[in-house]
Amino acid sequence: MAADAKNLVLHRRRRPIWHPVGVLQIIAALWFSSYFCFWLVALLAVWSLVQLGALSASSAAVLVLAYLGQIVVYRPQNSTGWPFAWFLYSGVVDLVLGYYNATCIREGPPLDPQGRYLFAMSPHGIFGVCRAFSGGSLWRQMYGDIRPRWGSFGGAFFIPGVREFSLCSGCLDASRPVLERAIARGESVMLIPGGTRELMLTDGHSTTTKLVLLGRKGFVKLAIRHGLQLVPGFCFGEMLGASP
Repeated sequence: MAADAKNLVLHRRRRPIWHPVGVLQIIAALWFSSYFCFWLVALLAVWSLVQLGALSASSAAVLVLAYLGQIVVYRPQNSTGWPFAWFLYSGVVDLVLGYYNATCIREGPPLDPQGRYLFAMSPHGIFGVCRAFSGGSLWRQMYGDIRPRWGSFGGAFFIPGVREFSLCSGCLDASRPVLERAIARGESVMLIPGGTRELMLTDGHSTTTKLVLLGRKGFVKLAIRHGLQLVPGFCFGEMLGASP
């Protein structure tokens, strides 16, 4: 850790693969970056139980239909979400940061823990890796008890596996009414203003990071309207996740 009167620099480093922590870092990183495939793993698990005779085909069908039904009916992303501190600020995220040899830098003095903030992160990238940098013990060391809610693309909450992962990470639907209700409750919020357009510009072969900010004024208006301090953030190396 390095610091002066204003800035704070914190590190997480990858351990050798033969070290127990190194193995855990690999497992955590794979798990964190493959949440789009969780639905397939769950489906294979149900299929395996049916093949082994531990679950009847009719029971499996009922379970799957019940799960899909609750996705439509139960929408915590439009209200208060799920409790998320247990996951987003856990040692699991520290393991992910360690695998990527992460360095987290806070430029400027500590933020007032009583203040309210809108963190605007860039770039979006393929996996939204910057979400990991808003968690673990590094975030707690930099920002204390400031625990913003992520605003996420609404469609993500209808994808099995992605839905649960997002809710455990503190995500809410990124629509303005939902975010305004969160702000009214006294919560800070965190957004990636570039959205899916910025995601599509990700090029793992390029040394240039392309951002979509021109015309994206909604997050600034939201901050001004509700008296939130705007805190910009940038995740270097995000586009490397698109490399083959």
